[in-house]
Amino acid sequence: MNTMNLQKLVDEASEMALRNMWGEDAYNVNEAILKMDPNNCAACTRLAKYYKLNDNITEAKNMYLKALVIDPNNRAAINHLYAIEKDQEESNIVENINTLKELSKEAQKALTKGKHNLAEKLYLKAYSMEPSLIYAVGLAEAYSKLGKYDKVEELYKQLLDTHPKKADAEAIEKEFKPLRLKEKILAR
Repeated sequence: MNTMNLQKLVDEASEMALRNMWGEDAYNVNEAILKMDPNNCAACTRLAKYYKLNDNITEAKNMYLKALVIDPNNRAAINHLYAIEKDQEESNIVENINTLKELSKEAQKALTKGKHNLAEKLYLKAYSMEPSLIYAVGLAEAYSKLGKYDKVEELYKQLLDTHPKKADAEAIEKEFKPLRLKEKILAR
């Protein structure tokens, strides 16, 4: 193994990660590292992140598991695997609820308990089944709790575009005003 080339690749991969660059170049560099050094734990976790960002959760899990085989105490791999499992559990919960009443009840409960990701998924499903203001406001609240203020604004504009009547627009404005104010305050 040429340690000079390996070190150059490791440095390049580290720099890409620091710059938050997770495209094909990062994939290729980290794959090359693993070909030269199959026990490079950092390359495994970087590849896992690449896969996760590209919605290839199975491969992401496999890479985090490989990182744990190399280093059983790898905190990043442990935390990311936990997050993936939690996300899959939440998706299963949402998948098994098929009534608007139950979706709304569970979403409100999730918001109250601070389970904002779950609330987002539940309200998203409810809103996709029935795009009414009540589900849109719940979804916007979940987005707001998650710091996804761009999504709050996007949903707000979408509602205004699809409900051009003055009375509808006023109701939308009234419901979204507190959420949009919060966004502006935090942006300062």
